[in-house]
Amino acid sequence: MLTLLEGPLAALRDRPLGEEVARAAGLRPGYRDHAIDLSDPRGADPLEEIRDHGLRGENAYHRPTAPYHARIEGSTSALLLRRPLIERLAGVNARLADYGLELWVFDAWRPIAVQNHFHDRWMPARLRALHPEWDATRIGTEVERYWARGADGPIDPLSPPPHATGAAVDLTIRARDGAELFMGTIFDDVSAASNTDALEAEPEGLAFSQREARANRRLLYWLMAEAGFANNPTEWWHFSLGDQMWARLTRAAAAYYSTALIGDAQVGAI
Repeated sequence: MLTLLEGPLAALRDRPLGEEVARAAGLRPGYRDHAIDLSDPRGADPLEEIRDHGLRGENAYHRPTAPYHARIEGSTSALLLRRPLIERLAGVNARLADYGLELWVFDAWRPIAVQNHFHDRWMPARLRALHPEWDATRIGTEVERYWARGADGPIDPLSPPPHATGAAVDLTIRARDGAELFMGTIFDDVSAASNTDALEAEPEGLAFSQREARANRRLLYWLMAEAGFANNPTEWWHFSLGDQMWARLTRAAAAYYSTALIGDAQVGAI
């Protein structure tokens, strides 16, 4: 079995990502206004359970572990994603297999109730407690860095939250059936430390643990990028393909995934 200091993946751990992430950060504002081609036949790609395809994970909002230590009301145990994205993740897993590693998924398609909980209540309350001097505008701006606007009713098909499309996934890398690789923060750490490029600068005395986290973030980033995914620059764990953020960051003319559908129902509105 290979180690991460040898073989083809070793080079990805040494490959800087600062320029790519800075470019993405400049493109990200206003991504919810990016065009979606509702006539694209790929928009009908089905949602499927990733664990039925050999991928591993647990829905982080449905288990009482860090960072929330509670099951979020309205959450699901399912990990649903569009079939073509599952196939690409399986390809990433194949590249990791010789190292005894695998992807571990935290979240994929997300119920709108969970989106609303964090965007409308949890994150604003946390910010008000931490920064009582901030006004509503400042709080709203900070919330939008990490939590997309949800919906009070049916989701606008031309501006869905990314996870409502079934084309966004939150994940990391772990030892097969073992511990997650160290990435410097836990999943859903809503702070600047979670910016994908937060560890790219190399100040004097950068700790060994930070160097390891930087290498692991690079590995995850480049594996996913080479599989066609775009990364949300404020979250090292968030990747998408075919949704509005992906389209904005890759300069595609239009996204092709809107709100995920099962039959004729909007899954995100259930």
